[in-house]
Amino acid sequence: MSAKAISEQTGKEFLYKHICTTAAVQNRFLYATVTAETDWDRLAQDHPWLLTQRLVVKPDQLIKRRGKLGLVGVNLDLQGVRDWLKSRMMKETTVGKAKGILRKFLIEPFVPHSQEEEFYVCIYATREGDHVLFHHEGGVDVGDVDSKAQRLLVGVDEKLDADAVTEQLLTHVPDEKKEVLASFIVGLFNLYEDLYFTYLEINPLVVTQEGVYVLDMAAKIDATADFICKPKWGDVEFPPPFGREAYPEEAYIADLDAKSGASLKLTLLNPRGRIWTMVAGGGASVVYR
Repeated sequence: MSAKAISEQTGKEFLYKHICTTAAVQNRFLYATVTAETDWDRLAQDHPWLLTQRLVVKPDQLIKRRGKLGLVGVNLDLQGVRDWLKSRMMKETTVGKAKGILRKFLIEPFVPHSQEEEFYVCIYATREGDHVLFHHEGGVDVGDVDSKAQRLLVGVDEKLDADAVTEQLLTHVPDEKKEVLASFIVGLFNLYEDLYFTYLEINPLVVTQEGVYVLDMAAKIDATADFICKPKWGDVEFPPPFGREAYPEEAYIADLDAKSGASLKLTLLNPRGRIWTMVAGGGASVVYR
């Protein structure tokens, strides 16, 4: 299994297109992507909601805990988004131990809500099966969820049902929200399995009277399942981790891959290394060193 991280935009597209749940999932496909080359007049024409709604803006470059790091602009108008971006775009930023430049940002509608409406949910794969974690408090201050979240293990070839979710995960959730959350979590787990996710975290997951809002997402998928999931995945871009730009050789192979029906992949682990890993498979594979 090759677990590769995907952007928040890609993860949400998968969810909005393919999740099956009775819960009313809101803000489907309302997002805009911004880079240093963005034409703002064209952006407003393509996404007129940017001119009428309050907005949230954040980098979409595989950075976790963006709220804690001050990398989320909240409740802004479009001019406020532009001003916020001017202070951050194209400047070297330190995140953890990595230094890099913020190049790609995601703009979404701002969702007014209270702290009591925020929840945390995470699904990840292990040898024993898939673990589902849920905590009745979400957001930037969720803390160590591994130690305090409710946990449910779904074994290999087992299915998740709403009753198990309600009984084992939603014990601290208000009764009026249990049905909505149970349906959404079951739908999320089925999506996780069908699209070969290996990790899927939503924090916060907001539940209001209008429905369910996925405010922030981090996800990984099993890249070796491309031949199975291609019709649903489409062409997936696997962005490099923050602080690491693609090497010219990697960019060249990626360009060839985009123009070919064949699958061409290259990842340089250490360009100055003295040990080579050679992988040769069926067909007419020939390895030169």
